Amino acid sequence: MEREQTTIRLPIDLKKKIQQEADKKGQSFNATVIIAIKKGLEK
Repeated sequence: MEREQTTIRLPIDLKKKIQQEADKKGQSFNATVIIAIKKGLEK
């Protein structure tokens, strides 16, 4: 899979929430964001 780097600005509280979820699941911050975006786009 090709990947492209991009920068986004997140509210601090959202970034913390994503990091907590990543830590809980034992995955990277990036992986957690990708999974959340994919799930959101499926709806």
